[in-house]
Amino acid sequence: MEMGDKAEKGLLFCPWKLIRLYPHSYAGKQSQGEVADFFKAMLFDGRAWDFFCLLDPGENGREPLLLVPSAQFEEFLNDVNSHLMEQLSIPRGQACEKFYVTFGDGETPRPRFLGNADSDEALEALKIRTHRLPIDDLKTLSTIALQSYKDKMDRVYSSCKSAKNKKDPELARRKRFERQKGCGRMIKRTQRYLGLRSPAAFTVHSSSSVEGWHVDMSAPFKMESSVRFVCVDVEAWERWTHDVTEVGLAVLDTQDIADVPPGTDGHDWFPLIRSYHFRIREHIDKINRIHVHGCPHLFNFGHSEFVLSKDVSRVVGAIIGDDESKDQRPVVMVGHDISQDLNYLQKVGFNIWRVPHFSDEIDTKSMFQRLQKSSNGRGLAAVCDGLGMPGRNFHNAGNDATYTLRAMIVMAMRQMVASSETQGNDAGELE
Repeated sequence: MEMGDKAEKGLLFCPWKLIRLYPHSYAGKQSQGEVADFFKAMLFDGRAWDFFCLLDPGENGREPLLLVPSAQFEEFLNDVNSHLMEQLSIPRGQACEKFYVTFGDGETPRPRFLGNADSDEALEALKIRTHRLPIDDLKTLSTIALQSYKDKMDRVYSSCKSAKNKKDPELARRKRFERQKGCGRMIKRTQRYLGLRSPAAFTVHSSSSVEGWHVDMSAPFKMESSVRFVCVDVEAWERWTHDVTEVGLAVLDTQDIADVPPGTDGHDWFPLIRSYHFRIREHIDKINRIHVHGCPHLFNFGHSEFVLSKDVSRVVGAIIGDDESKDQRPVVMVGHDISQDLNYLQKVGFNIWRVPHFSDEIDTKSMFQRLQKSSNGRGLAAVCDGLGMPGRNFHNAGNDATYTLRAMIVMAMRQMVASSETQGNDAGELE
């Protein structure tokens, strides 16, 4: 199946969250610890799950509902039983209904295929892609059908909450990233990293503390956490997207801008961005021409480097850092639809989740949607045009990474100016 395809009618699904909570809710007390450890260690061991997704039809703003075929969970339970000599099963009676859910009655939405995941990292990458799924038109449903569908979704969401709410400690870090996805919070975090907003613990008087400040002065606040922004853009061949053809990186070290006035829209920080462009030797002849106009030979910000596929992880790691790096300051990854680029990095052997000082990610696509108060994402060239920020030779990975980082700076600056002009309407908001 392709991402976004609808599940066949009648297929039985089980909520993923319910599977995660199964050891704590349905295993016997004596074996609960052993079962929980097995789930944690073996849930993805040699196993890929088919993930489907439904968006919340209500106005509650609940996170997308992740589902897997019930048959896959039955198979997993059989493996658990054979390894642990247990007799675990899906519970009987009313509780059984939680593990066998069907959708599509009366032309109501059916789960859409999100992708396969064989690790927690792969699943997190899928979760970030849920906003790219087609949105079902609920207006075509009758009033009765729509209410019936909403009631069913409420029951499914509630079935997960009714289990004992114990968190998987191994997922705590990734869940923290998921909670940070709110666009408004993303912009505020970016401003704090850049010294354009007061630290979270001292936001009560943030609106008045920038009085008298202007863009020809250095940032008005201490830059939170002394981070390095690392923006990534990856180009893949349109005929076979498994072939990564270019990797671009752009780095802004907040230590370098601490005493430098940002200037209008932060343009005076642009020269302090360090840009990199890597072309993959094995795929040097693969240039995109169908959907986009690729220009790997037109890097605007320096000289391109040619590397073998096997060396991409090493050269990227040398810039972003790893557990052996001397500089262990936090790294904030930046991208335009960043989940896609991080996913491509994994394809060439670099797993950002294994970088211990990776602390946050910023998505400029979401930031621009917030500024425009729009639900539609825009491409990088359209964003730069919308910001009045000149750019050329897009779809070159090095150029795109640099323009994306510039766009982040511009949007953080403009939002700061807009907030001050509204006399700090969001002052006092604690996060």
